[in-house]
Amino acid sequence: MKKIFAILKLVRWVNLLIIILSMYAFQYCVIGLYLHVSNIVPTMSWGYFSLLVLATVFIAAAGNVANAYFDYEQDMQFKPDKVIIGKYISLDNAFILQMALNVAGVLLGFFLAYSYGNIRMGYLFLSVAALLWLYSQLLKKYFLIGNIVVAGLSALVFVMPVLFESNLGVVGFSENLDHARVVIFAELKWYFLFAFVVSLVREIVKDAEDKEADAAYGMKTLAVVLPRVAVNIIVVLLLLTVMGGLAFLQYYFWKQGLKLHFWYILFFLQFQLITNIFTGVISKNKADYRNLSVLLKLLMFFGIASIPTFYWFIKLHDNSL
Repeated sequence: MKKIFAILKLVRWVNLLIIILSMYAFQYCVIGLYLHVSNIVPTMSWGYFSLLVLATVFIAAAGNVANAYFDYEQDMQFKPDKVIIGKYISLDNAFILQMALNVAGVLLGFFLAYSYGNIRMGYLFLSVAALLWLYSQLLKKYFLIGNIVVAGLSALVFVMPVLFESNLGVVGFSENLDHARVVIFAELKWYFLFAFVVSLVREIVKDAEDKEADAAYGMKTLAVVLPRVAVNIIVVLLLLTVMGGLAFLQYYFWKQGLKLHFWYILFFLQFQLITNIFTGVISKNKADYRNLSVLLKLLMFFGIASIPTFYWFIKLHDNSL
């Protein structure tokens, strides 16, 4: 049983759960909702969409295992109490596990791409798997590059359902579908940007938490290159950018009469951001950055939770849906 829990921790099951919730919520509470309004049946059935989620989760899990695999020596020296590889699973078995997960995810991706008549889409899964491997082995050592790659891939989970919804590529089919496309892409843009910036901040914070270890192994992360105060300023500025974008959304929702949307953002996102900013300002040591990382994950959760919550609000606002 301990080994099972250790493997779940190795693949970072909480992060995988966030991916699953994000994809299902966006597919059924955004894409599904507005296609239903347009009287259009979604391209992907429940079963095929579940395979898409599974392929994404497999590749993400493989990336997490690969990251731990390449960090083995560093973790043994600086975080021996948290080491899983070498204690619950051997280095060789960890390598085999990440390869198996990658192969399963990429094969599923090509199967889905073939099933929907665009085999080239399969290369997207292959590219993501390769990028995660490259990040674990090389990119994370360099100033901001690894952070941006991981943030972009984290936000990509909202793009995947849209890429496999072929109806959204049909222009001029009907006025309702054109309107649905505009709304879906607008929501995609906002959730993508939110996920990207929050993930970027969290990656920077995690590097600040691991600054000592990264510096000892010659990495040039933002936290290693810049002084602590500069890192905190960058974190705060990025979070203020998120606050500004959410304030713009709140203004739009208020003008549209969607008051529940306004209050949700205020209480569950803006107040959470204020807490994150305050924590970012006062962070000085490893424990402070660890606390901030947890708060950022909570912020991401409330951001994802807004998808089904806003769906419910819309249903209340328009009983015909």
